[in-house]
Amino acid sequence: MTAALPTTHRLGELSWTQVKQLAEQDPIILLPIGAVEQHGPHLPVHEDSIVAEWVADRLAKDNNCYVAPALHYGHSGTFRGYPGNLSLSQATLRTVTYELIEALVQSGFRRIVIIDNNGGNVGPVTGASLDARRDFGVLIGHLYPWQLGYALMRDVYEDPATAYGHGAEPEHSAMLALFPDQVQSDLAVAGGLESADGWTPTSYNEAAIPGYDVRGTVLWDFSEVSPTGCTGDVSLGSAKTGEIWIERVIGFCSAYLQEYARNTSAK
Repeated sequence: MTAALPTTHRLGELSWTQVKQLAEQDPIILLPIGAVEQHGPHLPVHEDSIVAEWVADRLAKDNNCYVAPALHYGHSGTFRGYPGNLSLSQATLRTVTYELIEALVQSGFRRIVIIDNNGGNVGPVTGASLDARRDFGVLIGHLYPWQLGYALMRDVYEDPATAYGHGAEPEHSAMLALFPDQVQSDLAVAGGLESADGWTPTSYNEAAIPGYDVRGTVLWDFSEVSPTGCTGDVSLGSAKTGEIWIERVIGFCSAYLQEYARNTSAK
């Protein structure tokens, strides 16, 4: 007799016997991984984590998946100069991610998609996932909601190049739609990059090189070139635009999960 599926999509709310029964159904498990880092004066430091978990919960409900308890800490090496930065090393994050995948596999799960919502996590998480492919034969999926928003929403802005940025668009708008009570838009200040050492910074770790259109890489801490922690146009944030972010990001992620399910189901 086939066991009934749990009434909750959250793995952490199940008993071990229920987890055992669930694994026998070969479901897709979503593993949210975030970060605790600055996003300007107006957004909370745990933003990446709560958005990763929100996206995972929504996807699980919409796509009959299950969500493992989130890993709220990630690698935020470039933001160590700002208070509130709680960063794991790349080596630690890679090890922790690998061991969480290993534990899920040992619990009987074979289909795992990571909802990874921080750029600094991508390298360590990718490395751990490739190691898991080699060691356990599992094919790990990877979704990065913030990055997807940048790719999917360019037509929403008159000039994405000036609108987009850390603490600006589209994350400011997404947070106004998802967690308005945690956004303090009245504290938002215009972002900008500057250097006391003569560089002309153009991004997190790039600077203009006179006579060339190609940028040069400079590995400073972001706090050395950004007094506010923001880039982009923080004035454009709106809950209405955030609703577009939800629709498009969740839409893409759901389509991805359907494709992942189709290609990883037992033959």
